[in-house]
This record gives sequence, structure tokens and C-alpha cells, in this order.
Amino acid sequence: MSGPSAAAGRRTPLVAGVAMVAWLVSLASLAALAAAAGTPRHAAAQDDYRHLDQGRPLRVEDAYPIKLREWEWELGSGVAGLEGGDLSWGSVLELKTGLFRNGQFGVETHFSLEREDGVSRSGIEEVAAHILYNLNQEGRRSPALAFRADLEVPGTGDVSGEDAQGRLKAMLTRTLGRTRAHVNGGYRWASAVDGGEGWEVGLALDRALGLTSRLIAGDVFIELPSEGEARVWVDLGTRIQMSKRSVLDVGVFARVDDWTESVPNLGFTVGLSRAFGIRSLVPLGPYPNPRLR
Repeated sequence: MSGPSAAAGRRTPLVAGVAMVAWLVSLASLAALAAAAGTPRHAAAQDDYRHLDQGRPLRVEDAYPIKLREWEWELGSGVAGLEGGDLSWGSVLELKTGLFRNGQFGVETHFSLEREDGVSRSGIEEVAAHILYNLNQEGRRSPALAFRADLEVPGTGDVSGEDAQGRLKAMLTRTLGRTRAHVNGGYRWASAVDGGEGWEVGLALDRALGLTSRLIAGDVFIELPSEGEARVWVDLGTRIQMSKRSVLDVGVFARVDDWTESVPNLGFTVGLSRAFGIRSLVPLGPYPNPRLR
């Protein structure tokens, strides 16, 4: 992340506009949360709530892409505490699709707003793209296995990253009744200013709650930079099927390796996703001749 500058407190019209869009995204997500006081009963047959997306609300994700030729957009917002009682706010807008069989492609934009020592910094932190491919479904004795590759480029504004980053990881998912276990492991390439390169590993569990179309999930995620000490994150959250195509997620997180009285490192996230289709992109066969028996 770029350091504060003398002009950090004077936001340009572009950065101010980005901040305004980000705040609107946050308000929309919070409004969706308020509307989610109860889960619609007719959503019980849907299963999108069981799909663990990266960051929604855990850092660990499952080994399954979205359905072939399905599209999905996601809005997510999060708030975390900084030293001295300051806050850091971020938002993600993502669009992804089941571009090919057993695979997905997605693009996302990360907005950020920070206020430290009375100085505000905001802008687009990064723009990213990813490809995920599932090698096999679960079998009687084998877990589901998938690989994911990410590329991130710096955005604009005072909070923009310094250099491009990359990540390659493997994901395993195993179902045990109503509980699923997930293991993620991979390597991240980044400059020292953006956190440094190193290994990442995470373990997560999620459990469906009866016929209520919701689950609870938690994970432990560890970053092992090539230089410096390990960073340990703990996430806990829930995913709720709001309708046939919409899912709400809510979570809390903490960085436990750097926990102090002045920096509790606690945060809160909320997100909303909706699946949709584009009819013109779905191939349809010829209509059968009713005269043929």
C-alpha cells in the first residue's frame, strides 16, 4: 500500500467519486442485511448458500465453480479497526461466470477508505481477475479438487497498491454428512510494500442448518511470508439463501497474531450475491417436430 502523502487529505474529484460509490455499495449491502430478518420459506430447495466464495464471508473457499453458463455478481463491504481507534473500510464488486465446463472466470474491483490521524485516504485499491478449474468432484474416498489462479493490478488513489500481484492455489473439499471440510493452500507473489510473497494455507468447516437454507462457517487462515512473521486470521460467518437466486453473507474476522489492547484487529463484513443468466449465450437445440412420433 502506498504511504500517506501531504495531499492525502485533499481528495481529487475522481477519488471522491470512487469513495461515494463505495459508500453507496456499503449502504446497499447493509440495507439487504436489514431486509434479511427472516429467511423466505420458499428458498429451502436452493443450495447456492452452500457455495463458499473467497471473502464471502471466509478467506477459505470450496473447490467448486459456479454452474456452467451461469453469471453472478457480488457486493461485499467490510470495516476493520486500526490503531488509535481509526477505521479502515473496504468494498468489493465482483462479476463471474461459469465460462467453461467445471470452470469459472471472474473480475473484481476493490474500493478502500481509510482514516488515520485525522487524514483520509481513499480510492480503488486494486483490480483483479481469476480463473478457477475443478479437476474432479467428490468420490467415495476422494475429495473435490480445484485450482485457482489470480492476477491483481494496482488501482488509483491514495490507497492503491504498488505493484502487480499473483496467486496460485489448490483447494480441497470433503463432505461429512451436513458438515463440509475445506483446505486451501498456495503461493502469493507480491512486493514487500504490498505484504510480501510467501505461502498461504487455510482450513475451514461449514455446516448446513437443517431445512432453513443457511449455514454457519469458520476458518483459520495463515500467511507465511518469506520475510517476517506469520500472519494468522480467524473468520466466522453465515450464508443465508434469501431467494432462488440471492444469497446474503455476514461475518466477523480477527487477526490474532497482532492482537493488542490498542489494536483489537476485529472486523465485520456483509455481502450480497445474485445469480442470473443471459439467454442469448445459452445454446438451444431445434424445437422437435410434433408430427414425428
